[in-house]
Amino acid sequence: MIEYQKLSDGHLLFLPLCPSTNARMRPVRMGKFCRSILTKEARDYIESVGYAIHLIARANSIRPVNEYRFFDIWLILPRRNCDCHNYGKVIFDSLESGKVVTNDKFVLPRYMGVYHDKKTQAVVKVPI
Repeated sequence: MIEYQKLSDGHLLFLPLCPSTNARMRPVRMGKFCRSILTKEARDYIESVGYAIHLIARANSIRPVNEYRFFDIWLILPRRNCDCHNYGKVIFDSLESGKVVTNDKFVLPRYMGVYHDKKTQAVVKVPI
């Protein structure tokens, strides 16, 4: 599911592609107000990928990022009309869930490449 590679200047994580930001929230009526909550698919992704990332981070002594850092991201999207910016938030939430970052506000994403293929993966380079 998740592959890991140690680099001289960081760590490389090969993650399955997460649900799009457009598909991660759904409206729910709470009293007279409407709020957005995470869909089951997004919650499952954050929980399962976050747990796997946490195990990798613990096994390889990856210290949590607790200051602003650039994260290099390469995406392999299934269709040409997908917007790469719609996938970041769920990935960052899973990095926070996996305790690689203490707060996902510290993630400064740099989209290094967007490729299109039926394989669905996201590649994230975590700085040291």
